[in-house]
Amino acid sequence: MKIQILTQYYTPYLNSFYVAHPKFKELSYKEMLNLLLNQFFADTGAAHYYFNLNGYESSIIIANCELLQKKWAQENNFIYDYLNWEKEIALAQIQYFKPDVFYIESIFSFYGAFIKEAKKYCKKVAAWISTPFTTDLPLNDIDVIFSSTPDFVKCFNNSGILSYYILPGFDERVLEKIENPQSKTINFSFVGGWSDVHINRKLLLNQFVNTTPLEIWGYGYKKNYSMKSLSFYKNYFFPDNKEILKHYHKELWGLEMYEILQKSLITLNVHEALLNGNVGNMRMFEATGVGTMLLNDYGNNLSQLFEIDKEIVAFKSFPEALEKYQYYVEHPTEAIQIGLNAQKRTLRDYTFNNHVLNISDKLKKIF
Repeated sequence: MKIQILTQYYTPYLNSFYVAHPKFKELSYKEMLNLLLNQFFADTGAAHYYFNLNGYESSIIIANCELLQKKWAQENNFIYDYLNWEKEIALAQIQYFKPDVFYIESIFSFYGAFIKEAKKYCKKVAAWISTPFTTDLPLNDIDVIFSSTPDFVKCFNNSGILSYYILPGFDERVLEKIENPQSKTINFSFVGGWSDVHINRKLLLNQFVNTTPLEIWGYGYKKNYSMKSLSFYKNYFFPDNKEILKHYHKELWGLEMYEILQKSLITLNVHEALLNGNVGNMRMFEATGVGTMLLNDYGNNLSQLFEIDKEIVAFKSFPEALEKYQYYVEHPTEAIQIGLNAQKRTLRDYTFNNHVLNISDKLKKIF
């Protein structure tokens, strides 16, 4: 079976990657792609790797990586409209590869007309949707949807679109790429974004920065406004997350993110309301995969995923979270053991290889 994955990378990450690799544009398309995937930035790279490992023929499109995509066009003598290069080159790649399954992430600007056109060159279309979407999102040309959000799965199935609940996974190759194990030089960390959809996260982080030395990494904490705008000066002198910024370090991605997680004695995780009382985001498996104790919000399904207080530490309120943080920071040996227990569970049950095998089993059912 041939599987082609379409994704996008976070633009600020790509910009920082270009700065770190000034000779990137001089490489061949294959060399460019391999260099990008070896940064372990996104889980789509892991999906691509493990599909190939399990005997599938996999291809990956990083649609918004301009240097990479235009290199493909150059090498394949494909002429594109400079105003619409992103979709035109991606569509040409699908037409060239002719996948059995075209697998698209939650790149909603590519839904609708693009998927309809892509379907001319593939047998089936699969999608991964676990982020909020509007009710008018066109889904009629998608054959199967995977999601780690149970309510989404129920919604899709009720609307007549085959959908399956599948948890994210941990790419165990990371442990070969980072220094492993490492000393726990960070007592308490949080790694993740800061945006309007992160309501529970913002509330919890604001409570923790007032009571603990929480160290924060991620995107969205510093706003980029034009110096000509009033918003620039308002945000400069009166940022709405002033206390958060005192604890904030920088954006980090890929292997650098895993390094910070592994150096943490305790790392914090919180889910948003869209999961409706359940848990199971990517951070759960990234943190446990590198062997760090996760202080995680309680979910209805949590005990089905990890053994509470042995493999993961859970809380139902901020006072309880603070109490558990204080206990484990004073008992680091216990925290380290919980992290190691969680790692053993993740490497057994929640690897990305298992994730891909689960998806491939479901894909076989639609042929």
